[in-house]
Amino acid sequence: MTKNSSQSVKDSLLTRVSLLQQAREDENHPAWEELLKFYEPFVSKVLLSMGFRGADLDDAKQQVFVKLWRGLHTYERDPERALFRTWFARLIRNTALNIIRSKQRQPAGPSLDDEGSRKANQLAEESEMEKRVEREWQEYVVELAMDRARLVFSGHAIDVFLMSLEGQSVEHIATTLGIKINTVYILKHRVKTVLLKEIKQLKRDLEDFTEESPA
Repeated sequence: MTKNSSQSVKDSLLTRVSLLQQAREDENHPAWEELLKFYEPFVSKVLLSMGFRGADLDDAKQQVFVKLWRGLHTYERDPERALFRTWFARLIRNTALNIIRSKQRQPAGPSLDDEGSRKANQLAEESEMEKRVEREWQEYVVELAMDRARLVFSGHAIDVFLMSLEGQSVEHIATTLGIKINTVYILKHRVKTVLLKEIKQLKRDLEDFTEESPA
């Protein structure tokens, strides 16, 4: 890991953490655009898992972000209240269910396909929705952490780690990549260490609404 790469990752995280506060304090702040770009993939994953597709997906995302824009200004960080991530997850859930119920009341019926509509309706239970969003969020955080790890490592490091996750033996990985067995162990450990560190950092910085950047 190079010093510049490590600092770049840290700077990126500090910037991301400040987005919520900047957007909350000034609705015209450029942070709003950054905030939408950052959360859009996560919102899409959740809505896709609920059965939204095409125009329905675009409409649902737009409604979610409009409500986020309105609600963020009144959100208060309080130890007795839900974390920002939980609050946002409920906002997505309620928006999606309102859309589904609205379509079901229309003469033409829901435009979601039958399977998508069935899955979406199953999420009417709050506990089920929270479990689904938690799974989607965990996957999203891991994806972000892997993206950051790729900026840190070069060569075969990431390949070694991914191949090991697939269950390939150390010997097979070494032979396939043309490296020593000991090198496989070293690279696997280094990537795992960085990945876990990035996941921990992302969880601390992105799963809570904070007015202060981490030290």
